[in-house]
Amino acid sequence: MKDENMKIEERMQNMKAFYNKAEKLIDELPDAIPEKTREMLKDKILGDKELKQLMEGIDNHRPPRIFLIGRTGVGKSSLINALCGAYTAGVSDTKSCTESAQIYECKDGDRTLMEILDTRGIAESDSLNTDVSAEDMLIEEVNKFSPDVAILMLNCTHRDDVNSDVEFLKKVAKSYAETNNLRLPIVVVVNKCDEMAPSRFKKPAEYPQNKIDKINEVVQYYKGIIVKNGLKIDNIIAVSSLIDWQTPDGMEIDVEDIPNLPVHDINNLEIAFDGRYNIEELLDILEEAIQDFEAQMGLRMASRLTEVVHRLARHLNSIFSGLSGTVALTPIPVSDIYVLLIIQTLLVSLIASLSGRDISLDTAKEFIFSMGGIAGAGYVFRLVAQQVAKFINAIWPGAGSAVSAGVAAVGTSAIGKAAISYYIDGETIEAAKKKFEEGRQEKEAK
Repeated sequence: MKDENMKIEERMQNMKAFYNKAEKLIDELPDAIPEKTREMLKDKILGDKELKQLMEGIDNHRPPRIFLIGRTGVGKSSLINALCGAYTAGVSDTKSCTESAQIYECKDGDRTLMEILDTRGIAESDSLNTDVSAEDMLIEEVNKFSPDVAILMLNCTHRDDVNSDVEFLKKVAKSYAETNNLRLPIVVVVNKCDEMAPSRFKKPAEYPQNKIDKINEVVQYYKGIIVKNGLKIDNIIAVSSLIDWQTPDGMEIDVEDIPNLPVHDINNLEIAFDGRYNIEELLDILEEAIQDFEAQMGLRMASRLTEVVHRLARHLNSIFSGLSGTVALTPIPVSDIYVLLIIQTLLVSLIASLSGRDISLDTAKEFIFSMGGIAGAGYVFRLVAQQVAKFINAIWPGAGSAVSAGVAAVGTSAIGKAAISYYIDGETIEAAKKKFEEGRQEKEAK
């Protein structure tokens, strides 16, 4: 898992390097490409705000700072591991791992994934100074830490009296706003859904409806208390952080025994059983709640690098499909076939770079032609058909170009999906061809 994450990060750096070369590649296109078209290519590719942000975020990101509050045994450390998909925080079933408020870093080798301010429940906190209350001490710690988001953790199977925690969080939010002139995002997480009866169902996909109904009932119960007490939250979600671990040699290990393992084994623990529920949805909620872009990107880089890669690939496909449609609106038949091929070649090259491959433009062209059958005949015929549609302009001005634009956008989108399938998902060229045909037919059916 950790090695895979590092490979993905390297792939993203590779993609950024190719992205940075895109302007030079466009400038070096043959003179047959009009200057106006070159500028449009640069504007659409290099001027896209979201793509530019994502590219900047590959380098300019920082570990998100998360303030966790919850009673002992609610599963704060387990949640951290569930978010990261790796064993990064000490976990215990029988005792608190956090004897007092403390800040620690979740690391993957030398890489810091998250910074966590982990606290004991308010009801369990003791003042170390008779002149300062435990609450005031914790509020001071929170302000010093300056979290990007606060997570209030509750137990799905024990309806604790959470009024004191809610009241404390209100004070924290008020102090945070006064200190930073910003609202503190708060997400409520109802953990340990796997323990809800019938508790024998641990795999989320196998949760029966009565279990799901009971989980939702608990969420509504807590939500009612929070609303009644006037705590403003960003969202509330029920999750399970259940993960069983095994050593690299396949030996399953109880969480109580993990601290006794050799350091090498602890650093390379693998997931033996994955009972996580709604963790991806929680990550979406946290991303939306966190306002700082660098921290947002840091969360993505920490917990969902694979999703970042697919998001980049999908966004590239959207940009280039739209660009193809724009180019195809040119009223002169045949003149834009070469430009469309260049656009699609750049798209395939960028997607391939996300997979870690540094392919040439010629290799990208070969991939495009392979989607159309032997010698690319099928693909060429589709391009010609697209151009023929422009002749409709002679009878109905504008209609032919609209048809042509649709065909071009559909074709480019289908090629992008095929490239994602082949280069990023590692599927065979036959599977990629199937994805190309499905994408083309799906679009044409609309």
